[in-house]
Amino acid sequence: MHIALVGATGQIGRRIARTALDRGHAVTAVVRSDAHLPAELAGARVVVADLDDRDALAAAVRGHDALASAYGPAPDVAADTVVAVARTLVAVADTAGVRRLVVVGGAGSLEIAPGLQLVDTPDFPAAYKPVALAHRSALDVYRGSDLDWTFFAPAAEIGPGDTRGTFRTGAVALLRDAHGASRIGYGDYTAAFVDELETPRFVRQVATVAY
Repeated sequence: MHIALVGATGQIGRRIARTALDRGHAVTAVVRSDAHLPAELAGARVVVADLDDRDALAAAVRGHDALASAYGPAPDVAADTVVAVARTLVAVADTAGVRRLVVVGGAGSLEIAPGLQLVDTPDFPAAYKPVALAHRSALDVYRGSDLDWTFFAPAAEIGPGDTRGTFRTGAVALLRDAHGASRIGYGDYTAAFVDELETPRFVRQVATVAY
């Protein structure tokens, strides 16, 4: 499978690239700069293209089976860039003729009850709310497209830790364990993300993964 990956140098993106490469897929890592690339990208084809340059992005993506995105704004970048990037991804996929789009979404868009999203709960951390709301607006962009998209949200907590190799996936609703915790490690999240690229189960849906 040929996968074009935006946001390939971040904590999640580099792991998606490594997981896909280790499974024998061809990965094109679309990066803003090829200086100081993470070791996880060894074996990937690297293309330098700015997210503001749709022509360059379309050229990089054309001919691939899927476009994946692990884009997330840096701390000093406005949260609404998430929405702008969503519009760019949709436009670029259309131009390049790539129908499959899988993006790293935000857990804030998952429901904890029918019609109630996590981001709208009183205890949602204020520091994370702008990006969570931006991801929700980005989701509307994907829903408005005719692409075969998947908005792949992690559990409420995601971070480093042992890769277990076992996890649960689902659609729409936040997944919790028997103790009420909602967590996933980077390694298991990226495994589930690449699983979805390989074998689509949540097309035109919000998907999630947790222990």
